[in-house]
Amino acid sequence: MTATDVRLQFEQTVQAFESVDVDCKIAVLWQIYDTLGQAFAAIAPVALFSQAVQQLLSQIQQVDRHDQAAILRDILSGADTRFTHVYQTLNINMKLAFWHRLFHLMPASRLPLATCQDGLGRTQALLTRLNTMGLNERLHFLRQVVS
Repeated sequence: MTATDVRLQFEQTVQAFESVDVDCKIAVLWQIYDTLGQAFAAIAPVALFSQAVQQLLSQIQQVDRHDQAAILRDILSGADTRFTHVYQTLNINMKLAFWHRLFHLMPASRLPLATCQDGLGRTQALLTRLNTMGLNERLHFLRQVVS
């Protein structure tokens, strides 16, 4: 396989992520972070303890739990909200840390994982593709999709 083939497959994976609905994006991110586990913590330890990340997480935790899912949807879709504005000020490592910390602080039952609207077909195909990637490829993928 040539480098061009690998790059094309990677770009197709990013495009597949961008084409699923926002709840499916949250489900995919949750799954990636769940499988990365502590490997991520070793990669960006300083960002995990960023005061800006912690403040954003605290603000999200202070709103009604039903509104928390809406905030995550807004952040991923780039809606014009105060939470999205704060998120956009974070550097890429802090954005990665934000999702890592969020998924460890918020139980899966409070995330809109069950409302993924594509019948899980495209999402499952995307997850299958992501599971064939190595750690560095997954991290590169995350950098692309959370920025």
